[in-house]
Amino acid sequence: MRLPTHQQGAEMEEIKLTVDVLIYDGFGETLLIERAKEPFMDKWVMPGGHVEPGETLRQAAVRELKEEVGVVVTEDQLQELCYLNASDRDPRPVRRESQAFLLRVPSIQQLGAHAASDAKALRVVPLLFLRSWMIGFDHYKAIEAVRALIDDIPFSC
Repeated sequence: MRLPTHQQGAEMEEIKLTVDVLIYDGFGETLLIERAKEPFMDKWVMPGGHVEPGETLRQAAVRELKEEVGVVVTEDQLQELCYLNASDRDPRPVRRESQAFLLRVPSIQQLGAHAASDAKALRVVPLLFLRSWMIGFDHYKAIEAVRALIDDIPFSC
């Protein structure tokens, strides 16, 4: 999905809308994918992708979870987490902005997730273990937002 362009001086900037989902369980773990292609090939990121024409953000998140990790959820299970829109968050030519969602589950191990689509591998990691240098895009900001939720600290990404 393409958003209306923003005006910068005399030029108009195109923006593509994406979604990402941070899956978090009652054991303090999150599910990340290892990217199989650029940008950020071999880095760990949240499952997600582009919003297709006619989709809502939640519909896109549900579809991307099924396509990338084989996890089937409903739109109602997704909680808005934060909006990622730094102009340099994605090195590809067209700017991309992302709505990040949180999916809370009792146990990631019981989801039956598997690597599919552009996911090379899956990794279940303790949220507190993750560092920004391990993560692609600006997904570390969403991880920090969940950490703040856990600690009940006001945070905005």
